[in-house]
Amino acid sequence: MPTNREQYLRRMKLPTEQSYSISELARFSGLPRSALQEVYNRGTGAYSNLGSVRLRGSFAKNPDTRRFPAAARLSKEQWSFARVYSFLNKGKTYHTADADIARRIGY
Repeated sequence: MPTNREQYLRRMKLPTEQSYSISELARFSGLPRSALQEVYNRGTGAYSNLGSVRLRGSFAKNPDTRRFPAAARLSKEQWSFARVYSFLNKGKTYHTADADIARRIGY
């Protein structure tokens, strides 16, 4: 199953092997950079709940923080960008935790 990042970049016909900044994603999507930055910042804040942070490689969700330490999980930055791509794809947090941002920008 493709990641939110892969889905979004394919839909926008962008190379998936490149990295993109918040500013570039804002330009591609037509959304305000400040809104995507806010989603990113919320992702960074949510990272403290390690039970919801996915594992590297498999992206499996495993709340057993004793068995899978932080080093086995996505980094704070990866987690935050994953939330941005999910928002761009109108995924889970678009409808829940980031719904206020979506409403405010009319997305």
